[in-house]
Amino acid sequence: MQCKVCNAFIPEGYMYCPVCGEEIIIVSDFEIKLEDNIDVTALAQTTELPDLSGILNKNGVTREIAVKKSATRFKSKPGQAKTEKKNTVDRKWVILFAVLGAVFITACTVAGIMISRYFSYEHQYGKALAEYEAGQYERAVKTCKHLNSLGNDEKGKILLADSYTSMHNYDAAIAVLYDALNDYPQDVTLYDRIVECYKTENNSTGINELINNSKDSTLALRYSDYVSIAPTFSLESGTYIEPDPIKLSAPGEGTIYYTVDGSTPTEESLSYMGPIPLETGKTVISAMYINEKGIKSDVVTNTYEVELDVPDAPELLVESGTLSKPELIGVTAPEDKKVYYTTDGTVPTAESKEYSEPFLMPLGKSTFSFVCINSNGLVSEPVVANYNLNMKVAVAKDMAEYAISYQLASMGEMNLDKTYKANYGFSDDKRTYYIISEYNGKSATGRMFAVDVLTGELFRFSKEEKKCTRF
Repeated sequence: MQCKVCNAFIPEGYMYCPVCGEEIIIVSDFEIKLEDNIDVTALAQTTELPDLSGILNKNGVTREIAVKKSATRFKSKPGQAKTEKKNTVDRKWVILFAVLGAVFITACTVAGIMISRYFSYEHQYGKALAEYEAGQYERAVKTCKHLNSLGNDEKGKILLADSYTSMHNYDAAIAVLYDALNDYPQDVTLYDRIVECYKTENNSTGINELINNSKDSTLALRYSDYVSIAPTFSLESGTYIEPDPIKLSAPGEGTIYYTVDGSTPTEESLSYMGPIPLETGKTVISAMYINEKGIKSDVVTNTYEVELDVPDAPELLVESGTLSKPELIGVTAPEDKKVYYTTDGTVPTAESKEYSEPFLMPLGKSTFSFVCINSNGLVSEPVVANYNLNMKVAVAKDMAEYAISYQLASMGEMNLDKTYKANYGFSDDKRTYYIISEYNGKSATGRMFAVDVLTGELFRFSKEEKKCTRF
């Protein structure tokens, strides 16, 4: 060992320099190197070191004080040097472990805080919102996905959808919003966001499907421009007789397209311009409406079965048979049906004579056939009447005809071309008559006369009034 003052050699065991008398202070080189090797600065970079000055001062183990006290304490006691060295090493290890413990505790605390924040819904929402507001949409999407894995909350889904929308990924945004609708179907703002996405994509059909599937009438009013309501029919499906033509209607200024064969209508189908007539048999009408924005409604279909409206046969005023007293011949029928008749036994048609009022019963045998025909040209079953008028008379028919001719001649009507024929019988409350028609050649003049079959009295006869008046 050398003296630090005079550099003289000091033999082992000496406490003073034998040359200059300087006191020898023993300090372990190992202690100093060990302390220098503790990288306190490196530890301080990861965490804040605790203030150990109080502890070190309290135990009296700072480096400078320890050296001075050690020198004083062992100034005249060489045997205590080894004990001092051991105590110094122990204190350095205590400091090292204290520092390492503090670092470990701080690291665990920081890690706990970070883990707690990672699994905190509110913290992750705030983080995602900050990223969204900063325009970091991809990072916001990533954070929102983790956020929504922590809890099923509407605001997290809306933030994720808004982030997708800002990235122009509208399909992903719509998918997220539809998922939110499953849990919050009454939130109109979700519909608003979906509609805005569809608008950006010019997907009017998507908006229409959204509103129709919601079954919410208030939404239909809110987005009325994107709603296309199916046409309505003036007549429900069913079986009818002579139904009115079918009318179709729909709100707005769009166009109704329809088919009458049950096929699905398209824009190439017939466009509705007016009522659709129904034919006899089965008719299936399918219709849809396309509004001003080109949105198609649902297709609605009605089926109609139109049966033949065959009118009932007319009813006879006088049943067939042999009569001794004449009756007026006629039938009854509904006012909206026309009646036609024949007198030759053939079945009447629309070309036959039209029945308007009861007419006189012919003398002798006669046959009448009647039918009803409706506006569609359907013909009833014919009804046939066979009469045999055999009156009890005191005046013969030819005598009655002569009497009328003689009476008119006596009144100054001397027309040799006129003839008089008794073709019919007539009866009122008091008398029974021959009804005699006047002919000019083969054509009837329209004048008619009556002769009492029992007394031969002469009368004028009004066909319209069915009334006899005396000459």
